[in-house]
Amino acid sequence: MNILIIGAGKIGTSLSKDMSDRGHKVKIIEKSEKVCNGFEKITNVEIICGDGCDLQILEAAGIKIADVIATVTGDDEDNLVVAQLAKLQPNRPKVVAIINDPRNAWLYKKSWGIDAAESPTSLISKLIEEDIDKKSTSI
Repeated sequence: MNILIIGAGKIGTSLSKDMSDRGHKVKIIEKSEKVCNGFEKITNVEIICGDGCDLQILEAAGIKIADVIATVTGDDEDNLVVAQLAKLQPNRPKVVAIINDPRNAWLYKKSWGIDAAESPTSLISKLIEEDIDKKSTSI
């Protein structure tokens, strides 16, 4: 599967390594030249330095052949722009995104080009509730 990741922060870097280890072909786009220059070499992961909101950069990275776009920048607006651009492509890749500010969760819907999204806050909340539920049923 061809996976294009936008954002080479901790999440993007870890995700690219994990997906590469699982046998997927991964490219990652990072806006910061400093981050690009310091990006650790990961087998089967190519980094492209540029703005993931720029269609020319996305095309150079292979958006037209991507099966999945994971937009995990620290900026919700950038993540939504990438999702919209992805859904304009003829291959219409699946778009997964991270929600940085839970107040923006209402925007992360299929109508905005997002197929799946989650915020770290809601993930941790769910884990806490699951743990509480397990403890209350085991008593």
